[in-house]
Amino acid sequence: MLQEIKVDNRQLLSDLIANNTDLGYFQIQKIIKTKSVKINGTRVNVDMNVNKDDVVHVYLPDREKNAIEIVYRDENILVVNKPCGIEVQGDDSVESRLNATLTDGTVTAVHRLDRNTTGLVVFALNKTAETELLNSFKEREIDKTYSVIVVGKPRQSSATLRAFLFKDAKKSMVYVSDTPKTGYVPIETQYRLVKNMGELSLLEVKLISGKTHQIRAHLAHIKLPVLGDGKYGINKINRRYRVKTQLLCCTKIMFHFKQGPLKYLDKKSVVLNVDLTQYYKK
Repeated sequence: MLQEIKVDNRQLLSDLIANNTDLGYFQIQKIIKTKSVKINGTRVNVDMNVNKDDVVHVYLPDREKNAIEIVYRDENILVVNKPCGIEVQGDDSVESRLNATLTDGTVTAVHRLDRNTTGLVVFALNKTAETELLNSFKEREIDKTYSVIVVGKPRQSSATLRAFLFKDAKKSMVYVSDTPKTGYVPIETQYRLVKNMGELSLLEVKLISGKTHQIRAHLAHIKLPVLGDGKYGINKINRRYRVKTQLLCCTKIMFHFKQGPLKYLDKKSVVLNVDLTQYYKK
C-alpha cells in the first residue's frame, strides 16, 4: 500500500513517518533500509532530514496479506504456524513477512520446513537466543513431532525406521536405501499410527535424524507415501482426493535446555492443534 505524506516543516524522515502512520520504530527503520521510501520521487535508504514542501511516498506492508499466525512468544523466541507454499527464509518468506510486520523487533529463523510443509517454526528474537537455538537444533536437542496423512496402513502400529539417504541437490530429490551405499547417510524415523481411515492413515512422526525430505522419502520407501506429495507420492491418488501439496505438518516442538539463558524453556512444549483431514476431499 502506498501512502503519500506532504512535509510541513523540516524534520527527520523517521519522525515524519512515525507521526503519519501507526508503524513502530523497528518497522520504520526496516522500511527505510529496504528503500521502501521515496522523497520527491527518489528512493532513499538512510534516515535523513526532509524539508518543507517535500513529498514523501511510503510503501507500507499489507498486514493482512503478510500475516503469519504466532503460536508462542516471549522475550527471546517466537514460534509461528508456517503456511503452505512459502519458504522459511528468502524473498517473500515467513521471516521477511514477520520482519515487515513486527513493531518491536526483528526475527531470525533457526531451522526450516519444506516450502509445502506446514506447522511450527522457531525464530530467535536476539543474537543470544539465535546462538543457543542454532546449537540445540544442530545437536538434535529440540524434539519435533509431525502429523501426516499417508496412503496405506502400516504393518505395525508403531516402529522406528532405519535406512540410508542420498541427496541429489541438482534434481532436488533424495533416495532411500535399506543398505549402506557410497554417499548415503544413516537416517532414523519414528512413527505411531493415530487413526486408520480406509486406504489412508493418520500418523504421528518424530525425526531422530533430520535430513532433507526425510519424512516424505522414508515413508514412501516403506510404501506409505504422504497424501498430496507430488514428488514421492502417488499422483493418481493425490488427484482423486484433490490434494496438491503434502499433508505434513509440524505440530509439536519440545525444548531441552539444561543450562544457559534459555534454561527456562527446558521441557517446554509448543503445540499446534490441526485437523489435516479438512484438506482433502473425503
